[in-house]
Amino acid sequence: MNRFLAETLSLLNAIIAVLIVVAGVGVGYQATGGAISGMFAGAVAGALVAELACGTIAYLVLIERHLSKIASDDVSQRAAGPSRLTRQEPVM
Repeated sequence: MNRFLAETLSLLNAIIAVLIVVAGVGVGYQATGGAISGMFAGAVAGALVAELACGTIAYLVLIERHLSKIASDDVSQRAAGPSRLTRQEPVM
């Protein structure tokens, strides 16, 4: 269930980032009375807000993926038993 939620969050994060930029363009258009420069400024401002908000979420999703990979690798190593790389004490 947690993996499903993390993958869903990743997809929604990308959609939300695009919506933030589009909203920035709309706000810039309205604020300047329809000038192209306002749309550009709105796009830049929207991109900055999307980077801050959605970038943070993207890093959290990335961390979750790395931690789940580490956990699954650890479980598979324990199931396989000790490897040849495991140091063993000499028997006397």
